[in-house]
Formats: sequence, structure tokens, C-alpha cells
Amino acid sequence: MCTASWLIRPDGYELFFNRDERNERLRASGPRTLHVQGRAALAPKDADAGGTWIGVNDCGVSIGLLNAWDVEAADVTQVSGGAGTPRSRGLLVQDLLAADTQEAVRAQLVAMDLRRYRGFHLMAFAPGREPVGHRWDGSELQSSIVEPPLCSSSFDAGGVRLERSAQFRDLESRHGALDSELLELFHASHSPERGPFSVCMHRADAATVSATHIHVDKDVAQVRYADGPLCTQPFGEPALLALHTGETANP
Repeated sequence: MCTASWLIRPDGYELFFNRDERNERLRASGPRTLHVQGRAALAPKDADAGGTWIGVNDCGVSIGLLNAWDVEAADVTQVSGGAGTPRSRGLLVQDLLAADTQEAVRAQLVAMDLRRYRGFHLMAFAPGREPVGHRWDGSELQSSIVEPPLCSSSFDAGGVRLERSAQFRDLESRHGALDSELLELFHASHSPERGPFSVCMHRADAATVSATHIHVDKDVAQVRYADGPLCTQPFGEPALLALHTGETANP
């Protein structure tokens, strides 16, 4: 239950991400610095499992994950290779923040036993490059360049994806080239009405609980976080992470 959109620039990118969760989930905390296999990163923290759903590291590589609700019905023991309870997908995102390139992200995924995880759509960003999406359906990993927006929902997944994509294309047709202000408005939108289909999502049992904006240029990554839906909670001041200018996220 999330929506992601982005802008790619010659030396960086901007990524917007709405996190939608059920009401019973604990409240997450905002971006903090963490170290993964010697690499520094900025990421919010999930209070239930301790991982994260989005983050950026000091090579300018960002990872974002949406649940693949269309494969959520798979048997737990089958998904986890017979090992019982599957591992949190948020811990997978945290592990992948050690990667210094998009290629390294895929190499790590290929080397893992992904049967430990339920289905997901995972995005890997690097400065100046189109994002690579990785979809795990419980049995097969598929990777390809992805276009915005990327959406997931436990409520009519196909219908939500079509509606939010239509809203995004309408925004493009009305304004031409998109910018960060328009994407912020998109992520605060209640079109066609405030409810399960809107990007800023509201249901009786779930809602948009936060928004994250990652802005990467050649020198620094900035992470702004809204601890609530953008319709009521603005982004806070950015957390900053210096990038290694001697190391690049491009091959």
C-alpha cells in the first residue's frame, strides 16, 4: 500500500514515496544514520520489525520497496522455503543499502534465497540513471527499468494502480515537464476523492502514514520526512548525507 514517483536528473534524482499502512502498525521513526557493511546511509525506521522501506546511502544509491499484494496469498512455508515465518522485507532493504551500484543491488538479490520473503516490488536508484525495478513473486525474480508511478495496494491492487497512474499521466499532460513541487502535490492528492484510490490514501482500516522525499545530487543526499500524510503534515527539515565523490554509483 504505497506510491512512488521520481525525477531523473543528469547528476542525480528526486524520489517521492508515500507509505500506506494498516492502523494496527506501530508508528515509524524518521530518518536516522545507519551503517551497513561499512557504508553510511539515511533511512527511516520501521517500529514493528526494525528495518526500513526506503533509504539512501553515501554512494547515492537509494532503495525503496513496495509490497506485492497480488502474491500475498502464497503459503508462508512455501514463500519462506519451508522455514516458517518469512523474514521482514524491511530488513532486506536495509541489507541492500550496502550496495554501491544498481548492478550490485541485483547481484545481491540474485545471490540471496528470496524464498525467505513475501512478494515485493523493489526499486534501485543511482545518480543520473533510470531506476531498476525488481519484482519477486515468491518463485521468480524479474528485473527491468521502471517508469513512474509505482503503486501497490491491498485493496483492488489493479484498480488502484490504474487510477493513480491515470492521475500521474493527467498531471504530465496538463503541465508538461514535471518538477518536485508538482510531485509533492501529487503525493498529497485526494483525487478522484479522499479514499482508497487516492495517492494520499485514507480507509477505515489503513491510511497513508508518512511521506519521504530523497534528493540526490553530485555531492549530497537530502532526505525530507513527513510523519503523517502530506494532506495534513508537511515535510520536515532535511537530513543530510555527504556522498563519496571518489566513488560513483555509476559503473
